[in-house]
Amino acid sequence: DRVTSGGESGLLSMAFARDYASSRRFYVYYTDQQGFLQIDQFRAAAGAPNRADESSRRSVIRVPHHRSNHKGGQLQVGTDGMLYAGFGDGGGGGDPDENAQNLSRILGKMIRIDPRPGGGYSVPSDNPFRGRSGARPEIYAYGLRNPYRFSFDRRRGGLVIGDVGQDAIEEIDYVPGRAGGRPPRGGYNFGWDVFEGRSRHESGSAPGHLPPVIQHSQDAGFCSIIGGYVIRDRSLGRGWTGRYVYSDYCEGTIRLARLRRPTAPRGGTRLHVDGLVSFGEDGRGRVYAISLNGPVYRIGRR
Repeated sequence: DRVTSGGESGLLSMAFARDYASSRRFYVYYTDQQGFLQIDQFRAAAGAPNRADESSRRSVIRVPHHRSNHKGGQLQVGTDGMLYAGFGDGGGGGDPDENAQNLSRILGKMIRIDPRPGGGYSVPSDNPFRGRSGARPEIYAYGLRNPYRFSFDRRRGGLVIGDVGQDAIEEIDYVPGRAGGRPPRGGYNFGWDVFEGRSRHESGSAPGHLPPVIQHSQDAGFCSIIGGYVIRDRSLGRGWTGRYVYSDYCEGTIRLARLRRPTAPRGGTRLHVDGLVSFGEDGRGRVYAISLNGPVYRIGRR
């Protein structure tokens, strides 16, 4: 009764705290009854690890969102223990509210926060825009249209974002991690809505625009890029390990790429999933593909 679903709304993601084994804390991202973006914290029930203790619910953050599309939806806990969330630009065509390039607004951004056990959050002292006049301190990266699925390389810390395009280009954005597998420092501008992919979308300025490493044309049958994970499951062999796996909701081919800037060499596999809407990664690094039609597949060797 807290969730509205349908279209781009619903229960969109969940992530486990780094200290989950002791704290039992996890987070869920969903659209509430007003269509606003809500992140809540729960604890697993004592003695019943597959159940949440409903009474433990605490609100972490709620972001107003007044249109039906571009809800974002991904949560990830980085190797630094911080919670990262991707928010869409507020919906409508072409970012009509000019949110994505506006650092005083949280839509069209990725945020980095430190949830408090009792609810709410604090802003990490090393966030890139903390202390900048007129900027929201939670912001980690900006210039995003709809970062529906993003991830961190569990070994090297690199950030990879599948940003859903407007009417021409689907893109994959990438920033390498830091020493020790730490996430990148943040502060990146991925260009929307001045740029769509590597092409200019409208007039204006996008300071420090970081172009995508991969882009696919919607003329080739792509419609909604589905970001995945850098594969660290050694059981898949050399042809897969260390590659980034991703797909597209309409095109459906599971693809692999060697992530590097400025562009990433890529190729298709013989695997295809109809209605592919998400990838997942478990604690052992095994990767899963999820279809809107119902099945959940694990990528493995025969």
